[in-house]
This record gives sequence, C-alpha cells and structure tokens, in this order.
Amino acid sequence: MTVASVALAAIALVLVVWSYVLYPALLFRLARRARPREVAGGQTPSVEVLISAFDEEVSIGPRVTNLLSQDYPGDLVISVGCDGCRDQTAIRAREAGGDGVRVAEFAERRGKAAVLNELIRRSRGEILVFTDANSAFAPNAVSRLVAPFSDPAVGAVCGRLLLDPPKGAGSSPEAEFWDRESRLKEAEGRLGVCLGANGAIYAARPELVRLLPETTALDDFLIPARVAFGGHRVVFAGDATARESTAPGVAAEVSRRLRIGIGAGGVLRGERWLFDFRGRPLLALAFVSRKAARWFAPVVALGAIACALFAPPLRMIAIALTTGLALLAASVSFRPRLSGWPGKLYYFGVINLALAAGVVAGLAGYRRPVWKRTDR
Repeated sequence: MTVASVALAAIALVLVVWSYVLYPALLFRLARRARPREVAGGQTPSVEVLISAFDEEVSIGPRVTNLLSQDYPGDLVISVGCDGCRDQTAIRAREAGGDGVRVAEFAERRGKAAVLNELIRRSRGEILVFTDANSAFAPNAVSRLVAPFSDPAVGAVCGRLLLDPPKGAGSSPEAEFWDRESRLKEAEGRLGVCLGANGAIYAARPELVRLLPETTALDDFLIPARVAFGGHRVVFAGDATARESTAPGVAAEVSRRLRIGIGAGGVLRGERWLFDFRGRPLLALAFVSRKAARWFAPVVALGAIACALFAPPLRMIAIALTTGLALLAASVSFRPRLSGWPGKLYYFGVINLALAAGVVAGLAGYRRPVWKRTDR
C-alpha cells in the first residue's frame, strides 16, 4: 500500500501542477499567437433569453425588467420556465414582462436541464441567450454577446460574470478565483475552445444546441462543449458582462461545488467524446487540463490518503490528514470568513473536498437533477 499511496499522491500533484500552473502558461502562450478574427457589426438577429427558475418570486421581476431594458436594437423576447414553483414566480414574471415574456409553468419539479430542454424546443429566436434569475446584465450585454455571431464560424459565445461580495464584506476568495478563471476562458476563447461558460451569461445558435441529459447539472458546460465538438468556434466576449452576488457563506458554495462534482462525475461517465485528441485536439486539451484534471486531482489525493491508512510507514501521516479533512468538513457549518492567504487556502481546500465527494458520487451513478436555490 505504501507504493500505491505514494504513486497516487504523485499523480494528484502532477494533475494540480499541470492544471493550475503549466496549462495556463501554455494556454496564454498559444493565445498570444492566435490571429484575431474580424467581427463585422450591424447584425441584429432575433434573441430569445431562456431562464429556468425555481421559487424566484423575489428576483424574477427585477430580472425580467433588467433584460427588457437592454440596449439591443433587434427583437428580444424572454422565456421563463417555472420548475414546479411553489410561489408567485410566474405571476411576477408576467407582471414585469407583459407581452415581452413567455412563461411556461411545469407542475412537477424536474430540474434545470429538463426545463431548459422544453424552452429550447419551444424557442423561436435566431440566437438563444442563457441566464439565471439572480443575475443582472449590463445595459449592452446582449449586444456584446451577439456581436461575435457575425462570424459564421462562431457557434457559441461565453460572457463575463462579475461577482460582487455580500454587503459589508471585502473581496472574497470566490471572486478572486472566478477572476482567474475568466482570464483562462478569455485565452481559450481566442483559440475557439472556451470550455465551460457560466450559467449567468452565454449564448448559442439554436440549430447547434443539442438537448441535455435531464440528470445533468452542467448545462453551461455541455452546451458550449458540444458546439465546439461539432467544429464550431466557442469564443469569449469579455465586454458582455453580468453581475451576481457571491454566496453569503462557505456552506452555500460547498453545496454548489458538491452539485458541480456530481455533474462532473456524470460527464466523465457519459461524455467520452471529450477525450478525442485525434479529432478535436484543442478541445480535448482544454477539457483534460482545466476540467478533468481538476475533477480527478482531489479524488486521487483522497485515494492516496486511504491507501496510506493501510501502510504502516505512512499511517500516522494519513491519520493526521484524515483528521484535518474531517475538521475542515465540520468547520463549514460554522460559516467561517477568513481573509488573505488563510482564507484562500481554506476556500481552496473546502471546495475541493466538496468537489471530490460530488465526483465520486457522480461516477458511482448518483444524479441530482434538481437544485436548491442559493440565497444571495
């Protein structure tokens, strides 16, 4: 077991170093060499904004108003899917949007992916924009998001999400982590393989959007990834911005990471085309480096600790690490707020522990298609 533990620990370290250090360096170098593509202006295709909502009576009215106030000269309509809502989400959406909003009410709660599939089937817009009920677009966000589609090679566009800390709080580790991720998305976008949008702001050509597995929690990953696999460019529009508040505490972020991990396990089980280095080398490189490596690294590290528990030379170290991880998991219920490097390290450890638990569950076949809305 000693050899197995050391080998797994080495693999986990390699995955972390590659994903967080070496791959970004390679990516930025490739992006600098990529030739910028011309974007012609003046095109205003019809836009349909899709929102899957669950009990969002507080936020849906302002969200619809925000979308209808967009500085976009073309036709824009909003489609809201109410996923078994128990409140007045549908009423508030209709009150705020009038003729500019279509509301589809589903009696039973089935999950975001199932609702999005229904909205996609019913859509009539030339460009589909995907967003969340708790986001807010900048006034020109739709115009900026649609502009790259003037290039016929572009099949999907990822916007930029800006995270605002809760009132009275300073900068959060979550926001700093997201800013770093946005820089990576921007570099990948220059190569046409911006892998993994964010649910707050992205768009795609409807004819390229394949219906989602209803058990997935990663619609904002699968839709752009499938577009890229089909041979179309997925780019990043950094000037198309949306804003959200960060989660009020680490517990909410842990729940979100657990859900993402479950979805990641499902992707690893069922979407093997993402490893096609022969057919789509850049896409596979981006997926393996920025997604699969990060999903596997904490799982492999936990495997190394488990093996060490049965290896006498490493047992005391493994017991200490296991105790530390247990305390880390237990600390979430106390909602600690740490600043500086301690806060960053704590945030990194907690989200990866939750991610690992989710990935293991997802690989084992567990699915959680419905979600618990996060208070913001």
